[in-house]
Amino acid sequence: MKHHAFFFVLVFAPLVLFGQYRVKVHGNVTDPNGNPISIADVLLYDADEQNLLAYTTVSNGTFVIEAESNEDYSLQISALGFKTKVISIFLDSELELDIALEESATALEEVEVVATQNPVSNTNGNIKINVQHPVFSSIPDPLEVLSKLPGIQIAADRESLSLLGKGNPLIYMNNQRVDFEALIGLSVDAIETIELIQNPSAKYEASGRAVLLITTKRNMSRGLTGTLQETASWKRNFNNYLNTNASWVQTGFEINANLALNHLATWESNAFQFNIPTADIFSDYEVLIPRNNRTQLNSGLGFYLPISDQGSDYLSFNSVLRIQTDDFPIETETLLQIRDSSDAILTDTGNENTNSYFSGNLNFNKSIEKDFTFFFGLQYSTFNRDFATDIRNNRNNSGFELEQLRNQDFELNSLAMRIDFEHGISKNSLLEFGGNWNEARANAFSDIQILQPPQTTIFDFGYQESLYAGYVSFSGKLSPKMDFSGGLRTEYNRVGSELTDESVPLIERENTRLFPRASLNVTIDSTKTVSLNYARSITRPNFSRTTTITTFINPVLEGAGNINLLPEITDELSANLQWQSKSLTVGYYKTQFPMNFTIGFDAETQNAILSQVNLDNASGFYATANLPMSKGIWTSNTTLSVYYNQIEDEGSVLGEARPYGYFYTNHQFKVAKDTTIALGGWGLTKRREGIFQRNSILFAEASINKNFGKKLLCSLRFNDIFRQLNFEEAYTIDQVESDGVFIADGHEIALSVKYSFGTKKEQRFQNKNVDENIERIN
Repeated sequence: MKHHAFFFVLVFAPLVLFGQYRVKVHGNVTDPNGNPISIADVLLYDADEQNLLAYTTVSNGTFVIEAESNEDYSLQISALGFKTKVISIFLDSELELDIALEESATALEEVEVVATQNPVSNTNGNIKINVQHPVFSSIPDPLEVLSKLPGIQIAADRESLSLLGKGNPLIYMNNQRVDFEALIGLSVDAIETIELIQNPSAKYEASGRAVLLITTKRNMSRGLTGTLQETASWKRNFNNYLNTNASWVQTGFEINANLALNHLATWESNAFQFNIPTADIFSDYEVLIPRNNRTQLNSGLGFYLPISDQGSDYLSFNSVLRIQTDDFPIETETLLQIRDSSDAILTDTGNENTNSYFSGNLNFNKSIEKDFTFFFGLQYSTFNRDFATDIRNNRNNSGFELEQLRNQDFELNSLAMRIDFEHGISKNSLLEFGGNWNEARANAFSDIQILQPPQTTIFDFGYQESLYAGYVSFSGKLSPKMDFSGGLRTEYNRVGSELTDESVPLIERENTRLFPRASLNVTIDSTKTVSLNYARSITRPNFSRTTTITTFINPVLEGAGNINLLPEITDELSANLQWQSKSLTVGYYKTQFPMNFTIGFDAETQNAILSQVNLDNASGFYATANLPMSKGIWTSNTTLSVYYNQIEDEGSVLGEARPYGYFYTNHQFKVAKDTTIALGGWGLTKRREGIFQRNSILFAEASINKNFGKKLLCSLRFNDIFRQLNFEEAYTIDQVESDGVFIADGHEIALSVKYSFGTKKEQRFQNKNVDENIERIN
């Protein structure tokens, strides 16, 4: 109970204490010739210029800063090579300023900011975090940074992420799509901001109900810059992260490189009991991986070459390489009852797993005319995973015997090409159109040897998928207070799979689908905006989920792929009210063939199968309030949500669906000039979603971050303080009754030290992924 009281104070205290009326100042900053200033400091003081109240920066000529209404302020804008501009303002409503700076022959003196600033902002329900804030920049892992965003859930195997209620988001870097593996290999120090776009426009691919937009840093001057970071992490086992990144900028070109070497000892556990009344089988098992010795090498190399004086014309290459080895024993205790017999079985499984991933892409971007841009991209990706497993069972204390040997390989190759055109029809309207092609081929080989009695099973499985797509998108203004965007995407998809020793294909499937999107934004007044959004999207299964690869769990349960897995299609309608920095979003969605992991039963082999399957449909609604606050040394960001989700399937036992709640809260206290303390967390109430019944969850975290000068940052973090990160679920599908729990190793103490070296530089690197199926490669 004390844990819930702790979070009640964190969530609701800022709402009660700091519900003041706040307004925004929007600024456009230019040089004497009217050109936008690329970067500048913006400081907001009280009228006497005694106290610094807020700080932000100019990015590409614009800034937004927020303060309490009905007060006098002094606004100061400082940029290298220009005179400092001081403006006295009185804020009684939202204000927009056009500011022209005067050139100065005297270099700007260093500006030192000692007040706190909110690292999280909210616009039309879209959340943006400033990754360079010490609370985030001290974290070595970009996945952990993403976990600080409201609703983002990282999978236990750290091979995927999802957004609560919306599934897997698309990942973009500087408005250019990247893949999950590229995200893992990215240096946190290179990231400026991460924005969670809840309702992406038609320019994004059809597979996105949400988008994670990553913006990289933009600094001044040329030269060499980089960081070196070491993090020691204590969970149940000790983990070590070593990361470095560097950029070299010279006239005419830029080279970026990053390297991470992680030595991990991950711990995993889950326990399930399932009952199959039709076969009179009952199993109660517990799986434990006490120590997975994992070594990760993540690296990236990019080259950027401008081909004209215009920043939009360039040729670039970017690559990602990831190599990972796992060496882990699995200990399983099983109580197995089959009809009148009952057995206690201990299983020791030895596993060696090696996987490698490489992706390289080439971009060419050219402005044909002033308002007409052409893009061409080519990308190749490959993924390989090798499994070696030996299985020993001890039945009723009779001693361990080697019963099975498995050797399995999975290989995937993907080639993609993309062409885009962008035409600015007028100052307030934009036309975008283009097309792409993708060809993916996978092979899964399994050699399973059962020793007693001797039996060998070999599967050589081939998979092919082709995707052809074209799109058109148009955006513009209907009136000074109303703007819109809309578009249509057409996709033709062909899928086929076969076993090499059989002449008849296992799967042959062709589909042509349309994906419309539309958005309308209406400005009511200077503080309120209403947005309406509609989108149809698709979520395709990962390539590795549609193969014949299997995993031994216990003598009657196998983990397996599903070659018949279909994509899920979602229609979604939402509305958002933005009031100053706060927002309220409501939405309704309906999904055909939602994908979920379930335990089923194969009557032919008399085995239970854990795999991802398609259920009939899911539908629901949600309401989310984003409530950022700021006062003195304290800033807070709170999200409160209510969800209702009904999942249905003809072969399941349908339970009652009820609304459930989600909350997220994060607070930063700048207790000294170079010291920040943060605490917060997130939680879910019990979830009743028709078929699935899931438990409540509470996650608490805290950190202290200290800068020593400008080069050294130290951080101490505490995650899952109350050890509550357990995921329980129960369901009955196809006459299999299942009830279990997945236990995450989230309780952590981590000490991080980061050192920055070199000179600052202006980063111009541009590159985007061409392959729209890149996230499915794992």
